[in-house]
Amino acid sequence: MKYSQRINLAAAAALALPATSAFVSPPSTTAATASKSAAVVAAAQIQEDLTFTPPDTLNDGQISEQLCTEAASKMKRVMVPVSNDVSDTGYVGISFIHWEATNKQQNTLTLLLVHGFDSSALEYRRLGPQLAALGIDVYCVDLLGWGYTQLEEVKSFSAQAKVEALKGFWQTVGGNGEVLWAVPVWEEPRSLNLPHRICTDHHRTSSDDESDSSESTTNEEEEEGFVRGTVLIDA
Repeated sequence: MKYSQRINLAAAAALALPATSAFVSPPSTTAATASKSAAVVAAAQIQEDLTFTPPDTLNDGQISEQLCTEAASKMKRVMVPVSNDVSDTGYVGISFIHWEATNKQQNTLTLLLVHGFDSSALEYRRLGPQLAALGIDVYCVDLLGWGYTQLEEVKSFSAQAKVEALKGFWQTVGGNGEVLWAVPVWEEPRSLNLPHRICTDHHRTSSDDESDSSESTTNEEEEEGFVRGTVLIDA
């Protein structure tokens, strides 16, 4: 199921029930169970980048906003799998912020916030905590080459490299569980192509590798990838 939803920051902050309802997942017991199991496995396999230090926005960036300081202090960087075309090591460090839902609503999809061109996860320092307070689990991720991602020993920062790193991030952190994708409305033309590529690339790769009917059945279940809808943020 694919759908899009445009939300306004003020409305999302003030109207808890309608805002939360926009993120409710279609009922699917099997998919939900599989998603939770995958997330548990992913959590156990997360390898944090021990060379990473959260940004000091107050002193280095000279940004006095308290919400920015709080968001920066929550930032982590994990090593995610990519092809050797992106890194010879097969991994790159991707930075992100997780705002854990307060009293998470049942069957509510996780929201993956992606920043605009040449920005960072700190772009959502105000929106992230408000959505979490409404019962929505929120991850905000830096796209490879921007924000606070690894730059050294990375061979490519192309659009395809960004797609690979984003897929690797959610595989590592989210266990490829179902998720809604959120982008700024002013980035819609460029950003909406990324979830499309994530879905179609997943389909194309797994289709090419199928050799028998049982594997084909698995492919049919997974062909849509992990993105289940797009949220356009008008704030």
